[in-house]
Amino acid sequence: MTQKLNDIQAHVPLLKKKVNHICEEYNITSEELLVEMVKFLSLIHTTNKKLSPSLVVDLAWHEFILFTRYYQEFCMTHFNRFIHHTPSESEDNNIYQKTIEYYIKQYGKPPEAIWGNFAIEEWEASKCGACHN
Repeated sequence: MTQKLNDIQAHVPLLKKKVNHICEEYNITSEELLVEMVKFLSLIHTTNKKLSPSLVVDLAWHEFILFTRYYQEFCMTHFNRFIHHTPSESEDNNIYQKTIEYYIKQYGKPPEAIWGNFAIEEWEASKCGACHN
């Protein structure tokens, strides 16, 4: 994760400035937000499933995509494919729930300020001793 974040910061230092307004609104740092965006992109790559970012991660992803040449290069370098952003008119809570489940399996407890209260509820449910095999 660190290498991917370092690559972004080295090649697109302006991205940190572009996400500052998001960070101020949600009381998070740009580094925290960019780390979570990279984690989300990595989840898409490792699961090959349709996933849904949190609103905050989606806003950061929108800013990243605007750096079209570097976004394409980043995807090809780190994921060997271009990761498309495909908006949908309909909300599918099942997709977001799956995203959070994958996130917890891969990274542990999601930051509430970025992934929301639902993610924390899923984290707490995943720690239930009676729920594991």
